[in-house]
Amino acid sequence: MEEDNYRSFQSRGEIEISKDVITTIAAVAATEVDGLGDMEREAGLSGVFKREDRKGVETYLEDGHVRINLKIAVKRGYPVHEVARKVQRQVKEEIENMTGLKVSQVNIDVIRLQLEEEEEALEEEE
Repeated sequence: MEEDNYRSFQSRGEIEISKDVITTIAAVAATEVDGLGDMEREAGLSGVFKREDRKGVETYLEDGHVRINLKIAVKRGYPVHEVARKVQRQVKEEIENMTGLKVSQVNIDVIRLQLEEEEEALEEEE
């Protein structure tokens, strides 16, 4: 059964962590990995910070465990499998450290390779 919030009952009271908080932690943690491309033009990680669009990160709370699905872009020149593994590790560690919840899975879907020309175009737009 999937829940919207994680609830923990302690001797001093109840602790409730919103699914949205866990989703945001996952998104921020992923952006800290070298080689992660800009998802601005896709429905990806940047969309997490806009309440209406959270397609790049899916969070599931099941039986006290968290499962995360992430869609990412990888910059050209970085080994795709290494960036994906680093994102998995970073997301898992951040969620577990910040919430105390156990992460059962961090699934990565690499949906695009960001080319150098795209990077330069994005920098010019800023």
